[in-house]
Amino acid sequence: MPKSRIQKEDLLKKYKDLIESKSGFLLVNSDKIDTAKVTTLKIELKNVGANFSVLKNSIFKVALQDTKQPLQTQDFDGPTAIIAFDEDPTEPAKLVKKIQKEAELLAPRSGVYEGEFLTAERVMQLADIPSREVLLSRLVGTMNTPLTGFMNAITGNVRGLTMVLKGISEKKA
Repeated sequence: MPKSRIQKEDLLKKYKDLIESKSGFLLVNSDKIDTAKVTTLKIELKNVGANFSVLKNSIFKVALQDTKQPLQTQDFDGPTAIIAFDEDPTEPAKLVKKIQKEAELLAPRSGVYEGEFLTAERVMQLADIPSREVLLSRLVGTMNTPLTGFMNAITGNVRGLTMVLKGISEKKA
């Protein structure tokens, strides 16, 4: 059933708000996916601060043009869904990769993150990047390593002196 002009305008406004309010989005091929998988995916995406919706391509392309998104993003055809996220693009990309491995569904098409165009290959590369929390913990560990080495060097000298003094006192006794 075709949409009325008012429905199309509402949908266009919704797409514009979605594009402008989120830090990025991934476009995926949404054919061949069943309702059960979509429901599971929506729940998992909600847990990582993202959402999933199937697009009306012609209206979404107009929204992309109106919001001045990269031109490469506007080149897609066929059933398409959008995964919009607020902060970390790695978690939604990991979920897409997981579902694609399980059932050959949701092939990534492209995406945009903070105004930069992402090809399908770059979307899949995002899935291999550790999450923000893991990267921060690695950074803290890296920053902590020199301090640990310094403390070991200082306590090593004191420990050595203590062992020498203990050996001397035992030798005299």
